[in-house]
Amino acid sequence: MTDTPDPDADRCAYSRTALARLALSAEQRELVDRALAGVPTTHDVWARPGEMVGTALGLVHQAQEVLAQAVVYERQKHTSWEVIGEQLDVKAQSAHERYKETVAEWQLALQQPYYPAPPGASARGLRLQEAAYAPTTAGQRVDAWVREHIPSHRETDHPVTGHPPVLSTAEEMVQVLDVLNHLYGDMRTPPDPLVRARLTERKAALLDRIAAEEERAEAAQQAEEARALAVQLRAEARESGEGTS
Repeated sequence: MTDTPDPDADRCAYSRTALARLALSAEQRELVDRALAGVPTTHDVWARPGEMVGTALGLVHQAQEVLAQAVVYERQKHTSWEVIGEQLDVKAQSAHERYKETVAEWQLALQQPYYPAPPGASARGLRLQEAAYAPTTAGQRVDAWVREHIPSHRETDHPVTGHPPVLSTAEEMVQVLDVLNHLYGDMRTPPDPLVRARLTERKAALLDRIAAEEERAEAAQQAEEARALAVQLRAEARESGEGTS
């Protein structure tokens, strides 16, 4: 019996700003692909009446997805609603009202990437944008797409993934603590001990890094305490039959 791989390990290696930017690139790629598909006229003879209008409307909807993700990215960079409103040619309050739920859903999806499974269902729907959920694979795909479609980047190794915002130790610690706090948000559902163990192990590793980089003895002690807690949580997970394959 072995512990299953941590499904969150990939995206946790990226800053939230980097995830938002990659998600934006993926939405833009989707928009371009859909637009390019409508350029040829080879199948026009078989088109249904009004089909082109429907296709164009689909592009408008996709462009709205791009715009929404752009707002998410700007907010992740701490761009003010005033600045975003200026770009949208509306007041800050209007921009906030229009996109606050989109931004809130993004923040929730970072903590809880799947929707709760319906009663009796064996699968859960993905809440987090796919590129943000599996950023390494998505980044490779978008890099390849850019090299294929944009001549000026034909020789660029990482046109999308080569310039992400760096994930600092402090920011990574904030992300870990945010997720841990989120686990306790619903008092009706006890936190999964295996998930807690993985997060606590990440916390311990970060504390070790802080202890080494900043020569803080208290951080080293906190790392030892976190590791001890992680061992306890993994034991609880094994006793309950969770976290094994």
